Amino acid sequence: MLAKIRMARSSPVFYPSSSMTNAPQIDRAVTAVTHDGAFRVIALRATETVRDALGRQAVRGANAQHLAEVLGGTILVRLTMAPKQRVQGIIRGAGNRGTLLGDSHPDGTARALIQRPAGLDEVSLAQGAIMQMNRTLPTGAVHQGMVEVPDGGVSGALMSYFQASEQIECVVSVGATFERGELVTAGGFIVQLLPEVSRAPLAVMAERLDHDFSDPAAMLRMIASDPATLVGEILFDMPYEQTQEAEVRFGCQCSSVRVLASLATLPKHEIRELMESEEQLSISCDYCGQHYELSPKALAGLLSSS
Repeated sequence: MLAKIRMARSSPVFYPSSSMTNAPQIDRAVTAVTHDGAFRVIALRATETVRDALGRQAVRGANAQHLAEVLGGTILVRLTMAPKQRVQGIIRGAGNRGTLLGDSHPDGTARALIQRPAGLDEVSLAQGAIMQMNRTLPTGAVHQGMVEVPDGGVSGALMSYFQASEQIECVVSVGATFERGELVTAGGFIVQLLPEVSRAPLAVMAERLDHDFSDPAAMLRMIASDPATLVGEILFDMPYEQTQEAEVRFGCQCSSVRVLASLATLPKHEIRELMESEEQLSISCDYCGQHYELSPKALAGLLSSS
């Protein structure tokens, strides 16, 4: 998604990173399965990925908290359902006002986006907010699932999505902690009851998680150290095997080719108007802020394809 075209030259935007002062830990997800085949657990540390995404969207407060949870949840859905496919998680705010979007790709990159109508400050997750998950299938088709956002917020919506759209019994928790407005840790986990096991073990596990992992801050502290630490705590006293590890990082798929492709959707008369200008076209990516400058002559080939 690209911002409006501006007929002026702009300087590239530079986003400071925590890596300038302290070497950041590599974000990663750890997957483990119990030996008895009852549970699969995925624990995700996404702090640097989320920090970069929030910085580029320039969000703070409740919007930052919710966007962090949407992005972390979207990554967990991809790792659970479609590690080699793209997943987009979208929350439309109450009254269909404002959108929070997480976008996770099979190469491990992820990005986020907030959209708000003029005059709206906070995208509300109050009654009426809707979560939609778009999961790309191997055929290229898109599987869509939509649920209401309950009082449990993003974590509750993710559990509802898994149960309603994927027929998966699970417990999901995503979160982010902030100090003085700055992100400290972001991530989450999913505990999935595997299909061949009865639902009874999940009820026992859910009670345990509610008792021992009800404090999101404590959960995130374990993730901050190492996602494998959280896996070990969740599966304490249960024999298990770590089956997979995947790195996660911020990344955007925008490019000059994609910019031209987006311009090709414009009506021909608008493309002609752009070509008649003698100034460079400056287009910004809504996700990462990257600027692309194009000569009006570069649009000539679009008249035959638009």
